[in-house]
Amino acid sequence: MNGTKDFLEAVANRSGCLDTYGVLRRLITKSQIAILMYHRVGPKTDNWSLAPISLENFEKQIEYLQRNFEIISLHDLAQRMKKGKSFHTKAVSITFDDGYRDNYLYAYPVLKKHQIRADIFLTTGHVDSDILFWWDKVRYIIQQSKTNYLSLNELGNYSLQSELDKYKASLIIPNKLKKLSEVNKLRWIEVLPKICDVTIPPDLGKQLTMSWNEIREMSNNGITFGAHTVNHPILTNMSFECAKWEITQSKKTIEEKIGKPVTSFSYPNGNYNAELSKFVKEAGFDCAVSVFPSRLIVAKDDIYTLSRIGITGNFDEFKAMLCGLWEVIVEFRNKEYYRK
Repeated sequence: MNGTKDFLEAVANRSGCLDTYGVLRRLITKSQIAILMYHRVGPKTDNWSLAPISLENFEKQIEYLQRNFEIISLHDLAQRMKKGKSFHTKAVSITFDDGYRDNYLYAYPVLKKHQIRADIFLTTGHVDSDILFWWDKVRYIIQQSKTNYLSLNELGNYSLQSELDKYKASLIIPNKLKKLSEVNKLRWIEVLPKICDVTIPPDLGKQLTMSWNEIREMSNNGITFGAHTVNHPILTNMSFECAKWEITQSKKTIEEKIGKPVTSFSYPNGNYNAELSKFVKEAGFDCAVSVFPSRLIVAKDDIYTLSRIGITGNFDEFKAMLCGLWEVIVEFRNKEYYRK
């Protein structure tokens, strides 16, 4: 069993093998369509906010895509899928979630330089705002905590004595918060500063998200904007009525601000159900994206639950993800884990 795992990992680290695997896969599946998901690009400036991919790694990835793939917008991808058109070449769509300002400062100049289209999904309640994304807020509180130990009942118990302890807690606690109802999640986020004896500077989120002026500039230069709710709740953890408002209001706001139709939607954290995907279609979107399961897509997939691949800065992993081998490795690892 371990020998097979070692073999897969060895293959994933050899570019020639990855290219061969990609060719063979396309011969069998007749298509290879990847929707890539980024969040942040640029220098790391603190120890608490969502970690970015370096500018150097991002440009290396973009140059590789330009040489080896047909890069298309989500709208064009969805239209092809609706019409049942096959993809004769390797196709890829580039997407970003949330609306961090480094998308404008660092990713946008690279995309513009290479004349590449991309889709950015905006959490509209944070645009032109100093409001921190809730996960960044939680990580800041934990990193700045003046207590050495946290006892958080349903969220677990944590030592915060070392920087490593804080780092681990800052990864685990947000993931546990994602599993709670939206009301309970917000309640915990509200009391965490007091529990950790942390005061959050009022301007901490300043310059962290894009402005509408920056968004309009990008919109006029090859970047398409989609909706990603108003407040980034996990839609399956709240009432359907509240979820509908989050979806429609984010669409409405973007359309009013940029003067263009919004045709794509991204489920926060990738969470959706049949009721939500049906509503997204009824709300006038042409397509919607998730992250579950994280894999390449084929022409017959549901355009309202399209899978994306979360991208890291590791170039070998990047190539393994694009050729489809990475999903095989991940699936194998998961099966091996559950056998233990």
